[in-house]
Amino acid sequence: MNADSAFQIGASHAVCQDYSLAGAGLPAMHSETPGWQAGPYVILSDGCSSSPDTDIGARRLVKAAEHILRGPGRAQASDLAEIHKEAARLALAWAGLMGLPPQAVDATLLTAHLDGEELVIGCSGDGTICLQAWSGAVDAYSISYPSGYPLYPSYAHQPRRLLAMEDEGRLRKEIKHLRSASVEDRLRMRGAHCGDSLTEVLTASAPDYKNVSLFSDGIHSFFHARQTEDGFRSEAVPFGEVLRQLISFKSTRGAFVGRRMKRFLKDCRAKGLQHTDDLSVGALHLGG
Repeated sequence: MNADSAFQIGASHAVCQDYSLAGAGLPAMHSETPGWQAGPYVILSDGCSSSPDTDIGARRLVKAAEHILRGPGRAQASDLAEIHKEAARLALAWAGLMGLPPQAVDATLLTAHLDGEELVIGCSGDGTICLQAWSGAVDAYSISYPSGYPLYPSYAHQPRRLLAMEDEGRLRKEIKHLRSASVEDRLRMRGAHCGDSLTEVLTASAPDYKNVSLFSDGIHSFFHARQTEDGFRSEAVPFGEVLRQLISFKSTRGAFVGRRMKRFLKDCRAKGLQHTDDLSVGALHLGG
């Protein structure tokens, strides 16, 4: 098994407000639980570009989530929503100690870890989850908010802001499920549904999957600037094409996510492609 992550500033940002980290395995105290085996984890966060100091807040949120996951006891799927809420509470407390406003923790939180042979994935806010089966099939779940305002986990501790979002009808999120038979094939829509929960939790049998990858919403911000008679015209790069490139790992040893992102962004520059938003990626390789 292996875990790795990477993040990159977007073309429209002066400071990168995304952050990610990966851990090769949880500490031995976890594996002492009967029937439980330690495994890798990845965590990422995307800070709101219109809120102050969210580059700092996103880092605090990720480190808070890691602190909880690495603590004593099992991090089961049934506990994950509360884990995300507790991570936000810790991050808000740490931000307060630094003299930062609560808005500094306006950030998403995505996590993936193993609980024995169960793969546990959570998304608070927007983002994309991608599962690659040993059969070659790819399942992607794109989570977005039609209002354009994600429900951040820190809102669970700010009732006035949460109530304002509810009154304005901005709590609804859309979860789209896409699938392809292989990495090379085009992703096709399999279904969609709406929800209003703070955290979307997915579980799967880890032995059935080769890789699981998490992405911030920067994956949707790639475009190609084409020259026309009137100047330049921006054309969006299909989300599925960006995803396919980012999960086409040549090797899953070492810093495999960092290598893949570096190569992909190099190819993008050669083709005149850019991404306006920050991008963070984290992946678990579940094989040997």
